[in-house]
Amino acid sequence: MLAARKLYPDAVLVLPGAKEETVKGFLLQSALYALEMKKVREIDLSKVTRLILVDIRTASRIGPFRDLIGKPGVEVHVYDHHPEEDADIRGSYEVIRKVGSTTTILVEILKERGIPITPDEATVMMLGIYEDTGSLSFPSTTVSDYLAAAHLRECGANLGAVRSEEHTSELRHMSE
Repeated sequence: MLAARKLYPDAVLVLPGAKEETVKGFLLQSALYALEMKKVREIDLSKVTRLILVDIRTASRIGPFRDLIGKPGVEVHVYDHHPEEDADIRGSYEVIRKVGSTTTILVEILKERGIPITPDEATVMMLGIYEDTGSLSFPSTTVSDYLAAAHLRECGANLGAVRSEEHTSELRHMSE
């Protein structure tokens, strides 16, 4: 969502579901938590004119935002890397690519458009790629994921912070 926010600077960020633990941990420790995430109940759905879906195309997972699908006057933009399913939400604008992480798709677009990424943003985006690709080790990881990670590193991504969050997540999971 951070990467998408750079493409849609006036967008309001809302997580309809639970945050990934490592992302949550990093955000809580980071100034980037000031992204002003809203809670679903804070959004007046009658005023939404564009719904931007990032890393999700399943209506059952977007809570009350599913009521906006097909509503006149509401554009739906979709960025995703998951395999297509019959029940997927269709957008008026879609960027669907077979890569290991949706963050990779958004980093590619940011790079193509010359939109700068700060070191803190690059660190959060790198964490997103690492989460989806098992630190670039899952079989679904593509060359594009590596290239996006390389670009984020060039933008100043802090691998120490990313590794620290991965380690913290591993410890959490081991203790559960």
